[in-house]
Amino acid sequence: MIGWILAALIAASAQPLPARPAAPPREVSADHRPARLEILLDAKDYEALAETIRDVSRQDDLMSDLDWLRAKMLEGRSAFVTMLYSRLLWVAAGGLPEHERGLMRQTAAMTTLYAYGAIRIDGTRCGDLSAPSRRTEQLLTWNPEIWPFIRSLSPQDREQLLTVAVAVERRTAARRDSAGDVDFLCRYGLEETSHNMSRGSAREVPTPRGGIGRTIEVTGDGSYRPSETPESERQPRRAALRASLAADLANLVGAMTAPPPAPGPGRQ
Repeated sequence: MIGWILAALIAASAQPLPARPAAPPREVSADHRPARLEILLDAKDYEALAETIRDVSRQDDLMSDLDWLRAKMLEGRSAFVTMLYSRLLWVAAGGLPEHERGLMRQTAAMTTLYAYGAIRIDGTRCGDLSAPSRRTEQLLTWNPEIWPFIRSLSPQDREQLLTVAVAVERRTAARRDSAGDVDFLCRYGLEETSHNMSRGSAREVPTPRGGIGRTIEVTGDGSYRPSETPESERQPRRAALRASLAADLANLVGAMTAPPPAPGPGRQ
């Protein structure tokens, strides 16, 4: 059985969200007030937004952040908002009784699947396709616990997650197609690296533990702007990805939740 959050998202795919039960007014800290979070998102200050959400500690702030992130996701804002929402849902679920925890984590899993589809579809805007590919890789490792959790669900619950993820993508498609997500999806790819190497500076830094060879840090001069594909190019690619989204998400779930292979002869 799905929880009220997930049920509300199903309803949202076709109609306005149902009203919630009345709750006492919240005392939200200044840093977590929706107006301040909106300023950070509009300014594309993703680092400050992530730090604010990550550092939430008060219950009223937590609930306010969850409401705000959910609303921004359903408006079709940056995929980064959805990633933050998924992570915060997962963290918030940790202190709940088992049944409620499972329901909230189903919602976190669904938002991860929706973010995957949104990144792939919206990434068609990027002239450098290596950039959204990096965001996909980031998403798949964003919360590794998501995938074992999805594997533990019944086939019916997994199918429900896919259905809702596709419905939310459909609901948010028009806004995302119009506004794009260039500053999040189309940065830090090969194009930007090449631009910064020719116009910025490079220096050797310590190689991370476990790394191999030299590590060079490239710093740009701030002049890079992501290139974008023409609408005539990206529209048919978006349409094709949208048409195959349900199947693509099912394949992703199958690949990410497959149990590890049994040890072969002579292996332990």
